[in-house]
Amino acid sequence: MHIIIDMYTQGHNELKIDINRVIDLPFKRYPLPDLSTWNAAKYYDKDKITDSLCSDKTAEEHGLDWKWTDALRIEQWKICAVAFYKLSPGHVTPWHTDHFSRFSDHYKVNKKDVVRRLVFLQPWRPGQIFCIEDETITNWKPGDWVEWTSEHSHMGANHSDGVRYTLQLTGVR
Repeated sequence: MHIIIDMYTQGHNELKIDINRVIDLPFKRYPLPDLSTWNAAKYYDKDKITDSLCSDKTAEEHGLDWKWTDALRIEQWKICAVAFYKLSPGHVTPWHTDHFSRFSDHYKVNKKDVVRRLVFLQPWRPGQIFCIEDETITNWKPGDWVEWTSEHSHMGANHSDGVRYTLQLTGVR
């Protein structure tokens, strides 16, 4: 099922994933981008901006058995990279647009051709939000997803009492 809303899409796919396998991944917090150019981030304690991820790159660095993630990739896409994202209670990813610079450089593709799909892995908990453009998304179920391009402004926040884990698929259709 796909719902198209102002050029970003939402949908749901049945999800077969062992969430404990995700929780046990070696999540890594990467350095923040230049906060002087990220205007929306100036309102937050820098220790609470974003959180950590485990991606194809992390798996390669750690020599992880990553084959199980193949079932999560979108077969119809020409390229599909996988990352799991962890957003702890009290953390926020302020409003931003994705530039896909590293992805486009690595795969030698035009940034305008890159899309991202965020897949919710766990049931929604009060205090967790994801916003894209002028829509606030809550009440999600595992397998619900939102997909966008570099043109779409979005943010996420976790003000619940539990960690929010999501799957990020980045690729080219």
